[in-house]
Amino acid sequence: MKRVSVVMPVYNAAEFVEEAVASIRDQSYPWWELLCVDDGSTDRSADVLESLAAQDRRIRVIRSPAHGGVASACNAGLLQARGELIARMDADDVATPERLERQVLYLLGHPSAVAVGGQVVMVDRFRHVISHKRFPTESEAIRKMMFSCMPLQQGAMLVHRGRLPRDFAWYRPGATTAEEVELLFRFLEHGELANLEETVLEYRLHGNNISLRQAKKTFFLTLRARLKAVFAYGYWPTLTGLLVTCCQTVVVLLLPGRWVYPVFALLRGIGPRRRHWGFGATSSVLSGHPALVVVSAAAPPRHGSSGGGQP
Repeated sequence: MKRVSVVMPVYNAAEFVEEAVASIRDQSYPWWELLCVDDGSTDRSADVLESLAAQDRRIRVIRSPAHGGVASACNAGLLQARGELIARMDADDVATPERLERQVLYLLGHPSAVAVGGQVVMVDRFRHVISHKRFPTESEAIRKMMFSCMPLQQGAMLVHRGRLPRDFAWYRPGATTAEEVELLFRFLEHGELANLEETVLEYRLHGNNISLRQAKKTFFLTLRARLKAVFAYGYWPTLTGLLVTCCQTVVVLLLPGRWVYPVFALLRGIGPRRRHWGFGATSSVLSGHPALVVVSAAAPPRHGSSGGGQP
């Protein structure tokens, strides 16, 4: 079977990283290696990682001398990855036990697919369920959605590196948020994107999520990536995608920064329960529905205590 290299950027995630690593160790698919890139953490993350690596030789720790951001951390892990299949995982999330097995089988059975994600459960810091985030499974629906909101969760994706050029450049160096947006557009140049019907990840929301603190910055970096996709990568957005992006831009410009994410979460029906935000939206919705993505920041990523990913 093909080896999976799981790349996990870690930054001040001592509270959660042991649980994230345990979810990889508990995978039903045994042919994996885990590359934990400590991105200059100032808490106990590095010590926790070294202790975990001592218990399982499949775990390797890469230490950055200084904090360089999620993109730099991911690139460092990718340079040392030995597997043909690359899984992204964040240090504060939890993978479901059959995630890798199901995703590997999908990629092996679908030679036109470059990457596959899956459905996501959003949880709080104690893993209490907040809501369910649904993604489309058909490649054409995913392609169309790309210009209005992210149709694939970065921390839940598995990539077939053998279907990309040998000199493929992964993350833009120095990117601290929205790093996956341009990456997914470039994946589309080489194949299809897909999502499994099954839930593959628990995505944790907590006080250090960068999407809660830098929502405006994240949106405008996302907008830049969308425009670059049109002019540099030949991506053609749908009329709906263009209209949604225009509406998003106006709303984000008008809203105070601290309101961008709460309103985004409320309209998409994926926001934390009332005790977290003061909103009661807990429903499960199809990510990207035109009526719900007006202020979507293309799923703003986090790097408060782990790598990027979209809420």
